Amino acid sequence: MAAAFLFAIACREPFLRLSGGHPQTESRASAAQLFVALAARVTQPTRDQKYDSARIRIAHAALLPSRVWNDTAVWTVISGSRRTLFVSGHLDSARYRLEATKTLTALTQAAESRHAINLTRLASDEYAWDTDVAYSIGTVSAASIASLVAGLIASGEGRGEADIRADYRAAAPRSSAVMGQLFTVDSIRTTHLPDHSTLATFTATMHPGGVEARYPSFARYLRRYAASARMRWELTDRVGNRYFDCSAVDGRLNLRVRTLDGAMVPLGGPARSMPDSLALRGEFTMKVRRFTVGFRDYHADFVLTRAAHEHAWSVVTRREPEWVLPLVTEHLLRTPLRRPFQGSGTTFRIGVRDDSSAGQTLLHRRLHLEVQESLILRFLGRLGSTAVTDFSDRVEIEQNAWLHELFSALAADASLLAPPRASPP
Repeated sequence: MAAAFLFAIACREPFLRLSGGHPQTESRASAAQLFVALAARVTQPTRDQKYDSARIRIAHAALLPSRVWNDTAVWTVISGSRRTLFVSGHLDSARYRLEATKTLTALTQAAESRHAINLTRLASDEYAWDTDVAYSIGTVSAASIASLVAGLIASGEGRGEADIRADYRAAAPRSSAVMGQLFTVDSIRTTHLPDHSTLATFTATMHPGGVEARYPSFARYLRRYAASARMRWELTDRVGNRYFDCSAVDGRLNLRVRTLDGAMVPLGGPARSMPDSLALRGEFTMKVRRFTVGFRDYHADFVLTRAAHEHAWSVVTRREPEWVLPLVTEHLLRTPLRRPFQGSGTTFRIGVRDDSSAGQTLLHRRLHLEVQESLILRFLGRLGSTAVTDFSDRVEIEQNAWLHELFSALAADASLLAPPRASPP
């Protein structure tokens, strides 16, 4: 939701950063290739029978892995205490094809993907999930994509609301129109401080009704889940300086950031460079049927990787949050809920890296999660299965169709970006 909102107020500068700052034909083509590859991934995805069945079974068994441990219909490799599902994907004519495979090969073309889903049995009732997904996005460098993200975050720097709105409508008219179907940018407030930094606050509201005529199932799902969700996230350094603040309530999103020379600095106090090691704090709740579930007082380590050929975010959680659970779970033993945060904790990592051997830049994500089966996880698993079932079939098809519109529009805007006007002598 936050990423979509940032693209909604994207202006010329982020696109120029993606093209290396040079809107010549070849640079624009390289920039557009990123969005073309992302559009390919949501082009009427189709799956072979094994993977289509396996992904649903895995989703329903995420908190109760024993359900699929001995299910040979799920796995492509079975070895000792580990089960593995390999999946390969590529654009096949007008559809994105995903197939379960015995092995994985290198990614050599844009819009190819490789998935590895591993389940390891640690004890009789304890399991570890490890997923590794890589997706090739063309020849645009990891550094250029990192620059795009920085440009999105700093899009309000040194500017006022009228200028920002005029710029994103002119530089990204197609993607702004698609985003406008679902989001309204309510306000953009910028405060220019004496040290030349800018404190920017963006507010947007999600309106599922804007896509309902064409995507009714997607709109209903957004109303049921996204519009009912409440969240708040902030990034701080080790002494408590906040660098990022984001919240969402009833579909209304607020994002606050302060930048100087295109880089994030603390929201208050003297400007200083943001460190690579930060703390992520937050809370999140949503309604699933008649129950409200989620957590408060969440704490995790947030680590940035800023290398020459790789940029990534890693979130490592070693502390159990305060759970928001239905009253019917009060009589259930909650000790297993601590299991994911023990030892090395739960890790989620997402980033981009240049793969020089294949000439492709890879969008990659990894997850490590350990679970201990119990009655309370059985109850939560049923709620999760409800959300998975509600998302399947028409909702997923319609969401992919809308995302295809968005990424195609971004590709068109990037490829047609005009050079900035020369300043008068």
